[in-house]
Amino acid sequence: MRAWIGSIAVTAAAILAASLPAAASSATGSVTVQWYAQAVVKFSLTPNYASGCGTVKAVFGTQPAPTAPPQGCMTGGAVDFGGILAGTNYLYKYASHLNLTTNDVNGASIYGEGAADFVNTADGTSTALNQTLYYLNSTSGGTDSNTGYTPSYPFYHTTNSVSGNSFGTAPSITYASYPAPIATTNTGGSSDLYYDYQLKVPPLATSGQYYVWIVYTVVPR
Repeated sequence: MRAWIGSIAVTAAAILAASLPAAASSATGSVTVQWYAQAVVKFSLTPNYASGCGTVKAVFGTQPAPTAPPQGCMTGGAVDFGGILAGTNYLYKYASHLNLTTNDVNGASIYGEGAADFVNTADGTSTALNQTLYYLNSTSGGTDSNTGYTPSYPFYHTTNSVSGNSFGTAPSITYASYPAPIATTNTGGSSDLYYDYQLKVPPLATSGQYYVWIVYTVVPR
């Protein structure tokens, strides 16, 4: 079987209120001037962001070298685990780099969730996303010591409304409420987040090509 993961990035802006004390026309007091400023977020997502990206089968002892992704490429493409075996764990090194810039002095919240569970295009079956695909912190390249057994965090299937979700079509999620963020920043300016992915293939997974879309959304705090 084979596993393919597409990712898209979405930015969200919010209106923030601010206030500023200002001198009055006389010395008897002060007034407060209020205005609304648009909180701006610029957000980019880069799969396969460093040399050495690719799949590593989980083994004890010395880890094998990563296998380059069949349908991925440096600074682009999908996270493609390639051929996988049921009941086996895999690590995908240098899976995604998230860069965000905001003028919000409080920073931003980053959300990451699946548009669906892990779907098999061959027979329409699926496996629970939060029991199959996980993420863990990585580095900017060259020093990633993660393995397929390193503790990680599960992606979850969104509870919000999804449209346009198919193997070749990126989905759109309409958010009525946001899940718990996978990360936050505490100040404005630029921030970089790096992730590996971990795939834990269920023992009873059927043969075929599996895929899922992971949607990253950033909201000013």
